[in-house]
Amino acid sequence: MTELEKGPTGRRRGRGARERIISAAQQLFREQGINRTGMDQLCAAAEVSKRTAYQHFDGKDELVAEYLRRFDPTVLSGVFDRTMARPIATRWR
Repeated sequence: MTELEKGPTGRRRGRGARERIISAAQQLFREQGINRTGMDQLCAAAEVSKRTAYQHFDGKDELVAEYLRRFDPTVLSGVFDRTMARPIATRWR
């Protein structure tokens, strides 16, 4: 393996990156809260580039959704069921 194929600590890039991102998110979200955790900080903790993070998750919202799914899937399963969501009809005068 060449130096270009190695990540920041000598690990192969791309192997387990998604799980490292989720693991870092779980730790940082617990310690600091979701709003106070930035993607730069999260990528540094997971030892991935921002490009890699965005290849696995479209954005922070998608990462937060995955974090919540893993937090307690039995309680939160209904939250992610979009078939239940329907607009509330309002009448403007």
